[in-house]
Amino acid sequence: MSPSGAGPGAALSALSIGGGSEAVVRGELIAGDGGVRFAALRRLRWGTPILTERPLLLLEPDLDRYLRAADADPRFAELAEALGDSSRLAAYVAFRQLHERKQKEFLGLWREDLEASDPVAKAIHEANRKGIEAFLEDHPQFRQSIYWNHVILVSSIFGRFGQVNSDGSKAIYSICSHIRHSCKPNAAWFTLRKGFPQGKRMLHVISLDGIQRREEITVSHVEEPVLLQPRLRRSLHLVKVLGTPCPCDRCRANDEEADERIRYLFAKLSATLAVQPPTDSSTATAQECLRELDQLLPFSMQTKAKAKVLLATSLGELSQRAAWQQDNRPANIVLWTGLDPESQEQRLKDSKRLYETAGKDFEYLLGQDALPILERMESGYAPVQDQHKMLTKYRDKAEAAEAVLESEGAGIPFEHKPQSYEPNLPRPGMPPTWEELFKRTK
Repeated sequence: MSPSGAGPGAALSALSIGGGSEAVVRGELIAGDGGVRFAALRRLRWGTPILTERPLLLLEPDLDRYLRAADADPRFAELAEALGDSSRLAAYVAFRQLHERKQKEFLGLWREDLEASDPVAKAIHEANRKGIEAFLEDHPQFRQSIYWNHVILVSSIFGRFGQVNSDGSKAIYSICSHIRHSCKPNAAWFTLRKGFPQGKRMLHVISLDGIQRREEITVSHVEEPVLLQPRLRRSLHLVKVLGTPCPCDRCRANDEEADERIRYLFAKLSATLAVQPPTDSSTATAQECLRELDQLLPFSMQTKAKAKVLLATSLGELSQRAAWQQDNRPANIVLWTGLDPESQEQRLKDSKRLYETAGKDFEYLLGQDALPILERMESGYAPVQDQHKMLTKYRDKAEAAEAVLESEGAGIPFEHKPQSYEPNLPRPGMPPTWEELFKRTK
């Protein structure tokens, strides 16, 4: 949500579709004993853009675009068919299309000491080398066709540093390709689908406590449901993705009690939000579950964002039911929820906060893919925002009237009374009528 009070999609429309500033870089790559890490240059708050980066090399899903294009070398299609693997040759052709300076930068990702310090990189390079050598032994007629050492190196760089985008393309980034995985990530990225160049990536802070100066910036390289699994199951999945056991702090802690508590709280939250019709008790329990989950998983998540929207909807339903009860006081009805102005105002505050934080969560996690979600959220957020503005207006006027009454009691002349005073204002403490607050005029 934007600070000005615009709808959930306003900030995203301005930031994501435009692509942001290419100058956004708030971190630096640092080489150490554990490899290269990306660290924050200064303290970064939740939601701060960290990085906007173009791909160094992008490989589109349609590999024939590289191998069978009208201006492509006809040998490439023949080689790919004989090799039985189009991806390696397509990556090499895409590499060949780069400017010489970019080619050097790309090949520079494979540092001289990389294989000595990175067993995964060593295994990938060895597999590619043996595969190509075996192919050339069986097909010696292709030995002089292309520079095979570059084919091996380019394939190894894609295997170790390649990032798969949501559209199926694979990309190599100078910085993003070095950002390591964590099961408690403090940042998240998304790939911009619109604009030039294709594959541009944006990185935001999603840690609720922000990122401290010199702290490593991490993201999740797996789908969100994997992060909710207990450590053993999570580790088995991560070994397949990362090639090595996950070295993050959460996995090293191996807190089985916390993992069990996380599963329990999500199950309880799901059951509580399913209560129909919602009650004061169910909404209070859901809010408590969310607060505890923010302690155990202190970063933005789609699962929590969806729960926030459902909870905000439930709070809105409670407010509408309270208004209906007020309109039907003569009837002999069961009072489902509190009618006092304090409770109603708190529900509006909670609903507004939940909608706004959920909107930001979706924006930072999904980027342009969040636009349809934010548009659907507008229908629930708009009346809550209108009601909140009305309550704020009445509160300000009531405070002004209270100041006038105090000044009258102190004998202050009228010309020195607050300028916002209006003689026809209701006495302090009088809330807007139910009809004004909950029945929107046409």
